[in-house]
Amino acid sequence: MDEFEGDYSSDGKHLLKAPNVKRFRIAEGCEGTDEHAFDDCKRLESLYIPLSFSEEEIDKTLDILPESVNNVCVWDRPYVDEVYDVNEYWYDEDRTQMDMYGVVYANEGRRLLMATRPELIGKEYVVPDGVMTICDGAFEFCNDYLVLSVPWSIEVIGDYIFGKESGKMVIRNKRDE
Repeated sequence: MDEFEGDYSSDGKHLLKAPNVKRFRIAEGCEGTDEHAFDDCKRLESLYIPLSFSEEEIDKTLDILPESVNNVCVWDRPYVDEVYDVNEYWYDEDRTQMDMYGVVYANEGRRLLMATRPELIGKEYVVPDGVMTICDGAFEFCNDYLVLSVPWSIEVIGDYIFGKESGKMVIRNKRDE
């Protein structure tokens, strides 16, 4: 089993059973799927197929997907870790957290996805320590000029993160954290 509870053959080259989640990435190095791998996937909406699949295996996999799947991404290069992918908007709501300001985080708080309640944020927001990525447009719905305090450890900042009144980002010193 992988981190998303996918069940693979002992050599990892064949997906035997996919988990019943909204979004699933077939592990890199996997080369095909069992004909019943998606039988119990009632929630699956988005599937990522790795570079290691042949065209024939891609076609076989597409033929057995449940009707709930409306997004399939076939990668032509190794996966980007989703912690660093600023354009990755598919996530399992069961695995997100929202803070008291309505800011939504994924990946155990390492990805800041979006501000859902900008009226609660005001003119300044402190991004907590441990956040590694701020996604594209994360604060685009904030109407006021926003001062964003981010941790020293931030690694990726998406495009157009501020709303129409713009803002500025202050990166905190290591010793301030």
